[in-house]
Amino acid sequence: MGIGVEEDAAGVRAMYEILDDIFICSSYSKNFGLYSERVGCLIYKSNNENKSEKLLSQLKKTARTIYSNPPAHGSEIVKIILNDESLKNLWTKDLTTLRNRIISMRTSLNSNLKELGCSKDFSFIEDQKGMFSFSGMSKEEVIQLKKDFSIYIVESGRINIAGITTKNIEYISNSINQVVK
Repeated sequence: MGIGVEEDAAGVRAMYEILDDIFICSSYSKNFGLYSERVGCLIYKSNNENKSEKLLSQLKKTARTIYSNPPAHGSEIVKIILNDESLKNLWTKDLTTLRNRIISMRTSLNSNLKELGCSKDFSFIEDQKGMFSFSGMSKEEVIQLKKDFSIYIVESGRINIAGITTKNIEYISNSINQVVK
């Protein structure tokens, strides 16, 4: 959800190439819209075969005690999409559309707050990537936003930018402006 599928993976791929040992965790909840399926993977690379075998043994034991046999439905969906070039291209296009909408909401939120003469500078929101943004709002401001305006964000100040729409952005902007004064 940052710049693009290939661009977002570039750093991880570079680390994979240069490190002897690396763990990579990936979730498909957001980028495939599979929130209730709990689909993801753990990739481990090591140049030490003995270490890899021991780790695999421990991971299998852990998995067995936690869930034994994970449901396959979500992973089958991901497999079908990634193994079919036309579906993969459609998925990539959909991600681009979603990413561009989120960027637009970030830009609009910052612009609206500037136009309102907000006492706090929110321009950093445009530099952040992905569905969420750390607003820098205090716990007290977050509580007031909830109490006075029925806007719910995490107490740390993390805002779900993907939840902002053209229909609610003015209300959200006005509410934030009133709270941070």
